[in-house]
Amino acid sequence: MINALIIGCGRIFPKHFDSLKKLGKEKIKIIGVCDSNIKKKIIINKKYRLKFYQDYKKAILLTNPDVVIILTPSGLHAEHISFSLKNKCHVIVEKPMCLKNLDAKNILNLSKKTKKRVFVVMQNKFNTPIKKLLKDLKKKKFGRLLHGSVIVRWMRDKNYYKQASWRGTWKYDGGVVANQACHHLDLMRTIMGDPISVFAKATSHLAKIQCEDTALILFKFKGNKTGIMEATTAMRPHNVEGSFSLMGAKGSVKIGGFALNEISYYYPKKNIDKRKYITKPENVYGFGHLEFYKHFIFSLKKNRKSEFECEEAFKTVNLINAIYRSIEKNKEIYLNQLTNSKRLGIN
Repeated sequence: MINALIIGCGRIFPKHFDSLKKLGKEKIKIIGVCDSNIKKKIIINKKYRLKFYQDYKKAILLTNPDVVIILTPSGLHAEHISFSLKNKCHVIVEKPMCLKNLDAKNILNLSKKTKKRVFVVMQNKFNTPIKKLLKDLKKKKFGRLLHGSVIVRWMRDKNYYKQASWRGTWKYDGGVVANQACHHLDLMRTIMGDPISVFAKATSHLAKIQCEDTALILFKFKGNKTGIMEATTAMRPHNVEGSFSLMGAKGSVKIGGFALNEISYYYPKKNIDKRKYITKPENVYGFGHLEFYKHFIFSLKKNRKSEFECEEAFKTVNLINAIYRSIEKNKEIYLNQLTNSKRLGIN
């Protein structure tokens, strides 16, 4: 059995709690929950019947967990991860791992030093259509890859941003690139490889926030591959699309739906039964968290390397920073070295 302490009781907390409940306490047992907002104590005690702590440092020291599950604002991830690692705990953290490259590098070094592992939640990779695509890519069924395309058309209205003052701020969150589209950026990297360069433009159409609610990004990859991404939270009246399309020399595919949850088209297979790969999640979080936890347990017990660990997450953090730096400088940014945004993760 793995003992887990959860830090953060925000919007994503119920998804993690439900996944762990389905998994069973004989696999992962929640031994405590921590949040800086003392008002959440009543809900945690009554609804979830869990021990509540307000100070995460005291909680870690008192409970001595095997793993700390971090569900706090992105700008706090580095602090929480570092303290957990220093106290000999493995870490599961919601995406992105952190906001700044320096923090990502420190986390990577600390993980190696303490021999404790950091897993970043990218649950969409466990979606049935995505698993099908990744399996066929390993078999080279699409031939030489040519072009990848991401579209994220989601809705985040003023009520979403009013729920928490950190949302849409440079210090704690970032905009659509660092938050909502982070999953899709990571998937683009996984399939197309690490970009050589990016060129990005951004604006805020509707959201009254510090950061962008809409971004357009061009990617160059090795082997003359190209990519494009359109991401927005200004879609109205609801979430419409969260998709990834791929063109290869021998075929093409589009994983669509509003959360990478169905196959829109799939070639080279002519007679694929698309109905087999449809999932119908209630929201953009999908059903992947349970599978992610199963993967975590397997990787830990078998001591297997995982693509969800901090080495790969570091690359995604650097990509996010390069995109923001391109927006700031209005120029193409090359990723042959670490590139830091002048605003992300900073007051």
